[in-house]
Formats: sequence, C-alpha cells, structure tokens
Amino acid sequence: MSKIRPVSSLLKDVAKRELNEDESQIESHLLVVRTWLAERGLQCEIVDDQFLIAFLRGCKFSLEKVKKKILLFHEIRYQLPQVIQNRDPEDEKVIKVIRMGVAVPLPSTTKPTDPKLFIIRVGHFDTAQCSFADVMKVGTMINDILMREDDQMVICGMILVLDLKGVSAGHLMQLEIELLRKIAILNQDASPLRMQGIHILNPPTGANIALNIFNGLLSEKNRHKRIFSHDNGLESLHQHFSPELLPKEYGGNLESIDNIIKQWENKLKDNRLYLLEMAAMSSKKVSSSFVTTAINRSMEDSFGTDGSFRKLSFD
Repeated sequence: MSKIRPVSSLLKDVAKRELNEDESQIESHLLVVRTWLAERGLQCEIVDDQFLIAFLRGCKFSLEKVKKKILLFHEIRYQLPQVIQNRDPEDEKVIKVIRMGVAVPLPSTTKPTDPKLFIIRVGHFDTAQCSFADVMKVGTMINDILMREDDQMVICGMILVLDLKGVSAGHLMQLEIELLRKIAILNQDASPLRMQGIHILNPPTGANIALNIFNGLLSEKNRHKRIFSHDNGLESLHQHFSPELLPKEYGGNLESIDNIIKQWENKLKDNRLYLLEMAAMSSKKVSSSFVTTAINRSMEDSFGTDGSFRKLSFD
C-alpha cells in the first residue's frame, strides 16, 4: 500500500480535474515508478511515495514525463554542488542567508484551492555577505520542504511575487550566466512545483536589464503564464491579492515578514536530517543521454544559442 498523506476533498477535486489524478490508479503508477527507479539504481529511503506523488502530480500523471523529470532533477542537482551541497540549516553561514529573507513563502490563500504565494525579495540579497549561489541554496532548501509537506502548493501551484525594491548593479554583477541557466532548469524543468503566475513589484527605473534576465530564466511553458508589473506599488498589488494574505510590510494584515522568516528558519532546522539526506542523494551522477540533451535544450530555450535574453512584455 502506498504511504501518501491524505488531502482534502477540495484538493482531490482539483487534482482529478487539473492533474488527471485517479485514486484507483495511484498505486499502480507508484509501482511503475518505484520499479523503474530500482532498475536505474535511484531508489533510496527518502525517495518515498510522498516524494513520488509530487512528481506524478507535477507531470499530470504522465509516467514518461515523470521519469524524465526525475532524471533531470537528479542530474541538474548533481551539477550544482555550490547550491545543493553544504546546506546544513544549523550552519552559521546558512542561517545568515536564511535570515536575509530573500525567498519567503506566504501561509495563506483566499480559497484552499488557490495557488500559494511566494515572495522573492531580490534587494534583501546582501552581496557583501554571501553569493548568489548561497541565496539559491536556501531557496532549494525551502522548495524541498514545500514539495514534501505542502499539498496545496503541489496540487494548485504557486504564484511568484518578485519584489525588485533595492535591486542594484551589485546584484546584477553576481549573476553568472552558466549558473543562471542551470538554476532555471532546477526550478522549472526539474521541479514538480508549478508556476501559475508572476507579479513583478517595484520595478526600478531602467530595470530592463533585470527584467530581461528574469525573463530569460522562464521556461517556454512559464512564458505563457500571466505576468503583471505593478508600477504603482501596493495599491496595484492589492487589486490581485487581499491584504488578508500579505504581511504588514506589504500593506497586509498578516504578521511581520520577519516572523514568517523565523518560522521558516525553525522549519528548516526541524527538517535538517532530510535536507542533508537530499544533498547526499544529489552527490551521485546520473548517466543518461536524455538528461544531457534535455539540459542543453533547456539552456538554449531560455537563453538562446548566443546567450542573449528574451524580451519581456507586461499586462
């Protein structure tokens, strides 16, 4: 019998309607994937049924897509040791980055079947204290926990709020093209978490370079999502998201974002063993011609063969 956390009837309906989930077929799908993993030597204790159901849901129960995404998940993480390794949430350097609060998942939605909100506060990345890879490291730690624990995010997806307040030339100087390319694959093509929309907040004057870089990180599928730019700040943002869903720093009624960050610091520490095990799993190379082809194709799709960024249009 599969060991999958039960979800509410509302989430079941969404999974059935939007993700092709059929409860009567889950066990057989899991068996196929587990058998395939064992044949490839990729089965291990932390790759449990809850881990696999996230990929099945993220791939709308296409077994071939699941296999490809899992291979890509393993290999791209292997190729990013500066992001995936040395991610102990009790390490002082890692704690310092966690407390910067660059990546902050928000707890509430209007309806229990809405996509979850995820704020990225780019300007809170302190270039004097850490590297861009260090920031992404904490982001992957948070994503690993969300993938494991947040059924609403796995089933309903996420909406990204990209806050560009305080972004400087120093931040842009940290962006290495090769690293960006691989992180784009890690967070989109290799992740079961689905992007449902993007809201860009506080775009500074002359922000075309930053926005084009961000556009270059979007997969082909995500380029078709709704992208909104909020030039008028919080008033415009509140037309899409009730203040009930936002922390007080964003004109909302939730507690301070610093308190949410502290809660996530504790959650990451509580899941320390799991995060270390995930890093250990990613220390093994996956040999597959498909993986190499997929990574190269994803890089070309996002950046073009000449490494240039695509233009971004807004609503």
